[in-house]
This record gives sequence, C-alpha cells and structure tokens, in this order.
Amino acid sequence: MSRYAIKRNNKNKIVGILNYDERTKKYTIDIPENVTSTEAPFMMSLFLKKGIRSIDSDWSMRWVQSRIIPSSRQNIGEILRVNGMRSYDEHKLLLKNEGRSCQDEFYIEHM
Repeated sequence: MSRYAIKRNNKNKIVGILNYDERTKKYTIDIPENVTSTEAPFMMSLFLKKGIRSIDSDWSMRWVQSRIIPSSRQNIGEILRVNGMRSYDEHKLLLKNEGRSCQDEFYIEHM
C-alpha cells in the first residue's frame, strides 16, 4: 500500500490521504479530522459536508481520473511516448504530474 498526502500549493497542510493498493490497483481517500470543507478539494468537500471522511474506491478513482490525461485523449500515444511510457497507466500518469490539475492548486506527495 502506497500513501500520498494531498496538499494545496501554498500551504503545507495535508487535506487528504490518497491510498493506493498496488495489488488491486484501487485507491481510497481518507480526510483528516482537522480538515474543513473549505480547505478540501471540491469533490472531497461534498463528502465532508455529509460528515464522510473515508471515500470509497469508486469515488477515489473518479478524483484520480480528474487529475490525469484520459486514455481517449487525441494523440495519447505521443503523450505517452514523450513521458517515457509504453502503455497507459493511470497511477504512473498521476505520479508523473504529482496529481496536479489545471482546475485547482492541489497536488500529491509520497508519504
């Protein structure tokens, strides 16, 4: 199991923990007790507003997929080649860009 801190660019506070099970290739997200809905990424804030701090593998995968290049992207082969990859691998793509998205200022960091 690999664990990654979810952080905001200009703050050192961990707003979530992304867990990755290499065997099953599934993710889960845990949100620490000291994180409020205004500090968390949008999708996580929706769970926090309902009092949920552990996000299941389906929703966690949706969060991951929102942060990587989709497999259906035009010229995906060229994008993979430029990144030194032979095949599409969500986890490797996530790590290559540190989980960054142009939609917000959150990123992941290995714990």
